[in-house]
Amino acid sequence: MTPLQPLQAPRSARRPAPALPHGRLRRPGRPAPALPHGRLRRPGRPALVALAAGITLAVAACSSVSSYAATVDGTRIGTGTLEGELRDLASNDKYLKLVESQIQAPVRTNGVFDASFTSTVLSREIIYDLVAKDLAKRKIVVSPADLAAARTAASDRIGGDDVFNAFPKVYQDTLVRRSAEVSLLSFALMNQGAPDVAAKAFYDANQDAFAQVCVSHILVATEDDANKVKARLDGGEDFATVAKDVSTDTGSKTKGGELGCFAKQNQLVPEFSAAMFSQPVGAAGAPVKTQFGYHVILVKSRDVPPYDKVATEARDQAATAAQDKLAAWAEEAITKANVTVNPKYGRFEKNGAQSRVVPPEAPTTKAGAGGGSQTPPTSTPG
Repeated sequence: MTPLQPLQAPRSARRPAPALPHGRLRRPGRPAPALPHGRLRRPGRPALVALAAGITLAVAACSSVSSYAATVDGTRIGTGTLEGELRDLASNDKYLKLVESQIQAPVRTNGVFDASFTSTVLSREIIYDLVAKDLAKRKIVVSPADLAAARTAASDRIGGDDVFNAFPKVYQDTLVRRSAEVSLLSFALMNQGAPDVAAKAFYDANQDAFAQVCVSHILVATEDDANKVKARLDGGEDFATVAKDVSTDTGSKTKGGELGCFAKQNQLVPEFSAAMFSQPVGAAGAPVKTQFGYHVILVKSRDVPPYDKVATEARDQAATAAQDKLAAWAEEAITKANVTVNPKYGRFEKNGAQSRVVPPEAPTTKAGAGGGSQTPPTSTPG
């Protein structure tokens, strides 16, 4: 993971899908909870949590060389700033458990963050410092409305409000401000006017991306059973009645097969999602095969909500459209920046998109004297 990977405009805020009691349409597995700075992550590359194996929650106290963690064009990122963020991460047990469940490895070993993780957190602090400096040069100020728009997205990327609210309030504010600043920089790079203007323009040009579908289904085990269901419906039988009679989906059959309404970005299995956005409204479609069986789907409505109902999502998606420009900005900004890192935390390596803080090399232990090597501890959240 490199600091340039997370520098991406935020992904679109996703409306929560209706809960399916048995989860029979959802893709297996739970989305990886992003680390709080992960909202800048470039898609398709390992998440920051992948570096968290072996993380610890406390390290050695500061020495006389530890008054700064890094400097960026003359601005100091203090050791206290870095260690404060590590303390905030360490304080959220709900979040750490989400990380552990995702990577299937403990992130807490005797209460110490290792140097690799610490260097990654510092890399992000350097990037966010550059973002803030760029906004200042452009005389762009984060407004209360910008913070309000960014709050939902920041929470969503952490794992939802339950996890987000478990962070200290001051750190919540930091996450929201970072999210807002990246969004504002994205809009500035797009050069399409104020964020609300750009968001409305994006909505007008991409209305299909905001469509919502309300749908019912009947789930059966075999294709032959599905064809029989389709024949009954084509013969005039009521969809809800047939669903209550034969559907194997115990979570929806008592409601006549009703599942609720979904946006295009959802967590349903892809075959089902594709069918409900493509088949005609008001008529039962041809059977659709998924890993759960065969579905006969009834699309009850497919509409685009008015802009005021999806304004936050439109703003987020509009910013996402600037991801290539944002990535190019990041590479140029880092190339031009004068960055130094306290040797305690490693060194800053400029290498285009791979620029990052490289942690100090771990000292080795001679064979027979305890064995192996250890990553040196680097900060003290306590």
